Amino acid sequence: MKPNQIKILKFGFNYGLITGGIGILYTVLLIFTNKLYDQSLTKSLTGLVLLILPVILAIVNFKKQNNNDLSVGQAIGVGIVTALTAALITILFTLILTNFIVPDFWDKSAEYNSMLMKQQTPNITAEQLQNKIASQRKLAWITYPFILLFNLAIGFITSLIAGIALKTTEKM
Repeated sequence: MKPNQIKILKFGFNYGLITGGIGILYTVLLIFTNKLYDQSLTKSLTGLVLLILPVILAIVNFKKQNNNDLSVGQAIGVGIVTALTAALITILFTLILTNFIVPDFWDKSAEYNSMLMKQQTPNITAEQLQNKIASQRKLAWITYPFILLFNLAIGFITSLIAGIALKTTEKM
């Protein structure tokens, strides 16, 4: 590996650890404020910002430490490694959360979703509601690959935009 590739991996990994740690702290805050099951737009946007900002900061700091030199490819590399590391930490923490910290997580989540469905669709029958909740429980495993794919997609888009905005133009 070239020194620059190692530098990209190091930056991405370190910022990914920070991003994953921030995500864990955010989840702990949600637990203590009884908002863990909340599906509000504010919660979703906050989580998104907590992923996007560290990716941008990683790219900006990479450029600073690289003699103010940055290519779009380097930005994407730093962003993808950051997002991948954060995703793996998030997946590991989610497994620990749902199996040990809050072992009845999926049951409580189903209750919350059931309540929301009743509010949104007042004329839903009990049988239809039970079928929807049962389907959701069967698909709980999809959470883990979704976290990975979502983080990678957001990391790629963010790093592409940041890379285009921050790239160093060649001097003539």
